Amino acid sequence: MILSSSNIFISGDLEGLSCTEEDISSLIQLLIGTEPSLESLFLKKSVNIRFISKTEIKELNFRFLNKDRPTNVLSFPTQESNLDDELLGDIAICPEIIKSEAIDQNKENQSHLFHIILHSLLHLTGHDHSDDSSAEIMENIEVEALKKIGIANPY
Repeated sequence: MILSSSNIFISGDLEGLSCTEEDISSLIQLLIGTEPSLESLFLKKSVNIRFISKTEIKELNFRFLNKDRPTNVLSFPTQESNLDDELLGDIAICPEIIKSEAIDQNKENQSHLFHIILHSLLHLTGHDHSDDSSAEIMENIEVEALKKIGIANPY
């Protein structure tokens, strides 16, 4: 069984954004359709997504990444020592920043949110953008997946 909506937990104040467990499940299926090797990573796992304030995300960013500023999203993959755990990881999203970035980048709120969620889910599966090569791989998966649902290249 691939991660289903029953394995997705969304909490917090979405501040007018729309995001359901079914949306996340569909985005996961989209990622798997784009990159089939991801299927085993999502197998029987759960994901927690929490929508939090700018203050809260700034505190988390400082605590975990030593960056004293708010950010749009943070991903917390399950540690390798706990890979047998049923939790793939946690995602913290700041709706205020998502909406502000969407305006600044001339994007629809929903399109930007879905991009950020796809990006975060890839982080939970071990992808990163710490160097040019890994960034290119991650961005290509995102662009291909987004294209399938009619969202333009965010880069």
